[in-house]
Amino acid sequence: MNATILHHDGPGLPEITLAEGLESPAALAPESEHPDDRISLIEDGRTIACASLWWTEAPPLEGERVGCIGGFAARDGKATAILLEAAEQRLREAGCTLAIGPMNGNTWRRHRYVIESSARGPFLLEPRNPVNYPGWWRASGYRELSRYSSSAMPLDGSSVVAPALKARLERSGLIIRPLHADRYDDELRAIHAISLRSFANNFLYTPLEEEGFLDAYRKVKDRVDPDLVRIAEKDSKPCGFVFAIADLEAAARGEKPALIVKTLAVDPESRCAGLGSLLVDEVHRLGREKGFTEAIHALQHETNTSLKITGRHQGTPIRRYALFSKSL
Repeated sequence: MNATILHHDGPGLPEITLAEGLESPAALAPESEHPDDRISLIEDGRTIACASLWWTEAPPLEGERVGCIGGFAARDGKATAILLEAAEQRLREAGCTLAIGPMNGNTWRRHRYVIESSARGPFLLEPRNPVNYPGWWRASGYRELSRYSSSAMPLDGSSVVAPALKARLERSGLIIRPLHADRYDDELRAIHAISLRSFANNFLYTPLEEEGFLDAYRKVKDRVDPDLVRIAEKDSKPCGFVFAIADLEAAARGEKPALIVKTLAVDPESRCAGLGSLLVDEVHRLGREKGFTEAIHALQHETNTSLKITGRHQGTPIRRYALFSKSL
């Protein structure tokens, strides 16, 4: 292959001609995500593979200095191998000891590949990728670092929370209410604060600044049904939430949308054992009342305790995902 590697680590993106079928680097990793470097593989004046690299603010991992490879696209396996080798060399030069990908710098952004799938179409907010990408990365020496799954279950009116547990939580002063749309930003700030405390020990977790969190959720404000965002309060202080949204992509395909349970978080300092299950029960009940017949518990890490809740609701995996790594 007569191809050339180009680096671009300055502001703005150079004008490039893409090989047919490749997504643009600006779409794969926008400038707002501040990659430390971008690399492209050029053949006959066309980009046949590209990626963006992050190391300055990459996630922590004990014993390693992590570099992230994201914003990836490639024409074929050979181009993938050449590009990833160049990316690895650049990360070594930056002092990294482990390459992780696909990941656009942190887990708040685009990351993971679909590695197993049912015939069901992609759902809203789900990662997606050409089916060959995981195999091309494996052929370049990458191995699975962590796994995730999404599961579907019927909304049949069943509850997994015992009445005694619900009564105990209510006696403790707990209430569960919908998101107040007229105070959207304030509600997001409360949700952000709970997320920081709840996710602090998650794998590869990095805190997201409040303004970045607000910007991300402001973009979906028009799609959010406030009834399907349930916020738990104890002594008037928010201590947990569940964020659910209709699968608008399925609706656009003319299919009956599922209720996507995207995020569940409980403040570990709240001492409300069972609150996560109660929040999920509550949003399932409301979803059923609104005409949903199915829920999807989305993008759960293989060690996430919320998988126990999914199991109690008889969830069936519809997709599996993986994050890959390679020692440098």
